[in-house]
Amino acid sequence: MNHLNSILLEGVLVADPRQVGFDSGSSDNRLVKFDIASDRYYTDRQGNKKVETLFISVQTWGAIGDKCLEKMRKGMTCRVVGRLRMARWVADDGTNRKTFEVVAEHVEYRAPRNRDGGDDMDAIDPESGYDRERLGEPEALYRY
Repeated sequence: MNHLNSILLEGVLVADPRQVGFDSGSSDNRLVKFDIASDRYYTDRQGNKKVETLFISVQTWGAIGDKCLEKMRKGMTCRVVGRLRMARWVADDGTNRKTFEVVAEHVEYRAPRNRDGGDDMDAIDPESGYDRERLGEPEALYRY
């Protein structure tokens, strides 16, 4: 029996998605990675407002990765549903290292917004197909 391994994250892309490693010609084997920053705002016991930012690595495979490469850009808000995966390696200094990544099964994204709530049309490539009516609607990428 598999145990539950499911995660839902929301954050901002810190860089454009990138294709990693090999390309065997089949899009099912193509690996695309991106990192998101997720903020948590809170007030500490002394009444000071604080922010805690968590940087999360996300990997996508196949068609969903291809769409991420094509459509997503730094600064966009994104929501990822997937599972956690632990990666282990030996560093150059010989120490064992490990980190956790999210393997995405569902990705949604939307264009960045100004802090005043308006659309940030300067941050959007006019050739990308975005228009003002669609800026508020997230576009979803699903694995089939």
